[in-house]
Amino acid sequence: MVYNRRKFFQKGLSASMGVVASSSVYPFELFTSELVSKDSIKISIQLYSYGLDLLNGKMDVLDFPKIVREEFGLGGAEYWNIPMLKKRKNKNYLGEIRNRAADYGINNTLLLVDFFSTEKGKLPLSLCSEKVEERNKAVEAHKEWVDIANEIGCSGIRVNLRSQNTSPSEVAKVSEESLTKLIEYSSKQGLTIVIENHGGYTSDPKWVVALMKKIKNKFLGTLPDFGTSNFCIRKETSQNKDYFSSNCADQYDKYLGVEELLPYAKGISAKSRQFDKLGEETETDYKKMMSLIKKSDFEGYMAIEYEGGMMQKFGHKGKFLSSKEGIMATKSLINKYL
Repeated sequence: MVYNRRKFFQKGLSASMGVVASSSVYPFELFTSELVSKDSIKISIQLYSYGLDLLNGKMDVLDFPKIVREEFGLGGAEYWNIPMLKKRKNKNYLGEIRNRAADYGINNTLLLVDFFSTEKGKLPLSLCSEKVEERNKAVEAHKEWVDIANEIGCSGIRVNLRSQNTSPSEVAKVSEESLTKLIEYSSKQGLTIVIENHGGYTSDPKWVVALMKKIKNKFLGTLPDFGTSNFCIRKETSQNKDYFSSNCADQYDKYLGVEELLPYAKGISAKSRQFDKLGEETETDYKKMMSLIKKSDFEGYMAIEYEGGMMQKFGHKGKFLSSKEGIMATKSLINKYL
């Protein structure tokens, strides 16, 4: 999930914008379906997989814990902030998300935080903006979502480090500044900040690893995302700016990239879009990817992030599965090879 999320928001979402956890009713033995062959790795689902239904009003975030448990037999849920925008200040609503997760025996893991701009040509709030006042605004905006993540029982937030017209070293410098401020805040609540390889310099794992080593904080981690576009360091400028496309001028080897990010990972994004007749994902060799993950020391949740629905929204040609079918197909591949 790269810049495409923001493109979607700019085109249509702006028009629509204007507590105590109860004891689980699910016995422990039902949780075992989320476990794969390597017991230290569990499967969860990223809410973005249901992006279309959520943004079209056909589904509510409150429905998510039940879906994760009853339709997929899993025990981990990863959230997305955009469908929560309107109710983000509603303490009762946030508490109900946490309560429902507890009712269905769900562990709320991370909260994906996206920002978008309704002004054409203007980048969204960014932790690595060239302008200090904009960076400070971004830090404060992210703090709000740290609080929300804590309210709904998540362990941390996923952040993006998007930049424009600045050098790798300068972006690293301002990113370190912003992330340090944000970690200082989140760590007081015991929450981590997780960097996703999500366009720009973050698509270069070596740049991300250097940043991790520079900051060196246990409350900072990475989130390797399998997406081919997520490892595109630079797009073809002459091409139509479709961020779901494969028109990449500087493509990093994503298998090498995931391997390099894994030592710092606090989660994994198992990206999927389309599947062939044999049920294999067409852009990622899941057998190869699961093999290198098994060889690593990673422990935690691997979140299924199916993008087929959102790609269909953008008019991409192809046979896309429904959200449920796409998630199930991805889960099957993980269980097959891990």
